Amino acid sequence: MPPIFQDPRFDALRNAIYHTERKTFLDLVSRSLNFWVVVLGAGVAANIAGQFKIDERWLEFGVVLVATAQLVFDFGSRARTHEFLQKRYYEMLTEMETEDMEAEAVKKKWSAKLLTIAADEPVPMRALDALAYNKAVDALISDITEAQKCRLHVWWWQRRLRHYIAFQGVQFLPMEQHRGVLSRCSAFWHHKIRRHSE
Repeated sequence: MPPIFQDPRFDALRNAIYHTERKTFLDLVSRSLNFWVVVLGAGVAANIAGQFKIDERWLEFGVVLVATAQLVFDFGSRARTHEFLQKRYYEMLTEMETEDMEAEAVKKKWSAKLLTIAADEPVPMRALDALAYNKAVDALISDITEAQKCRLHVWWWQRRLRHYIAFQGVQFLPMEQHRGVLSRCSAFWHHKIRRHSE
């Protein structure tokens, strides 16, 4: 039976990139929320609010809202989880560099280690994972035309929502297999016209 991960080196790099991106985003959110808790809770904010005729209760509500979001969603802890996984994948890549990655037994060994780490992973954000896949392709394939064939298509709106929506069940196709809306509509109408003319 072949290993689940056919190219463990590529998958380890993709996962390391994914967790780097996720950790960076969650750290940014955590720091931003901490910043707003301090700013909204400061007496200076109350003085400024008074000058702009803003009721101080709105500041109090803002502090409660931001602090509750920080407490409930625990972005800092989630960032540390991704930092830990990122470190494990980079350590694995370091160890792989000394191995003959073409041997089937070696692939099976590293595939098993990847599965072991995968057990600790939170729910993946699939659009972000597809973008990490593209970055790994760019890192390992130097021929631009060959890399373009391997890259996955991610819609612009999926890129924007990559940290917020998991996109479970969405299939990200390689760029060369992707057909845009216009080409699908064109094919649909050509098919309709051809059927109607027969």
